[in-house]
Amino acid sequence: MKRIAALFCLALAASMPAQAAEFPARPLTIIVPAGAGGGGDTTTRMLGRELERIFRKPVTIINQGQGGGVVGLNTLMRARPDGYTVGLLFPYAGYKYVGQADFKAADFTPLGNFNGDSAALLVNSRSRFQSLKEALDAIKADPAAFSVHCSGACGSVWDVPVAAMMLDYGIDVEKVRWVPGQGAAGGLTELSAGGVDFQTASLPEAAALASAGHVRPLAVLSPEPVPGFEAVPLAGQALGKPVDGGTWRALAGPAGMPDDIARAWEQAIAQAVRSETFLQAMSRGNFGVRYLDRQALQALMTQHEDETERVMRALGYAAR
Repeated sequence: MKRIAALFCLALAASMPAQAAEFPARPLTIIVPAGAGGGGDTTTRMLGRELERIFRKPVTIINQGQGGGVVGLNTLMRARPDGYTVGLLFPYAGYKYVGQADFKAADFTPLGNFNGDSAALLVNSRSRFQSLKEALDAIKADPAAFSVHCSGACGSVWDVPVAAMMLDYGIDVEKVRWVPGQGAAGGLTELSAGGVDFQTASLPEAAALASAGHVRPLAVLSPEPVPGFEAVPLAGQALGKPVDGGTWRALAGPAGMPDDIARAWEQAIAQAVRSETFLQAMSRGNFGVRYLDRQALQALMTQHEDETERVMRALGYAAR
């Protein structure tokens, strides 16, 4: 096994152009457009530890969750495209339709996707709702009476698939009060305190408060049980058809990164997500590992923009 790993590393080094082979020459920075403690922060830190080992340089994580992540994404977009500052990228297209920002795939250099998780709808442990169907029926009857925390900026990571599920159920989602925030951790704290009726987040992000008995998942938007959370009901049980919705997490740089430097990042990410320590850490946190190379990530970003426009227009948001 060690011999195979050594040969793999040699192959990576041999395929790098001279400029990339010298990269990096100094410490690296990863911008996380989310608050500390949420899924984006946690998974990026796990990846960052592996990247430190692979690049043999310190990797500093900087959290910028202000504006639901807009501040961090702007910092990333405007960074010098030399490869020394990259950032966490996640479903971003919804910002445009709520008037916060207009990020496009062309604003970034895709480097590699490393995580994918399904969205879940959660309630306070004291909530009267014991099933997703009960909750959806109540929201459908009086949508303006309920609030849903989006975790980050509304129209983004978790709430778009949840809103799509509600639309399929016949709910007038424009009347629901969607509450933006600076990350899942803050939203879950607000949910546990009774400040909102529902929370959209991933199951791993809610695991600690759920284990402590403060919040409770009603359902997960996955076509099959989520490993580590097999007891959580599937949303498809309430809708009568499979439901699949969630997030992806990737690293990207600002637009204009040199191809050889981007390739060095791509190869490092590929090596990191296959490492035993990363896989074990992600498994302990019940986070899904999903690797996509630069080309596949570029295609995902384009698809994400198209699908988000379709959903947001159906929700009544005007394109800006």
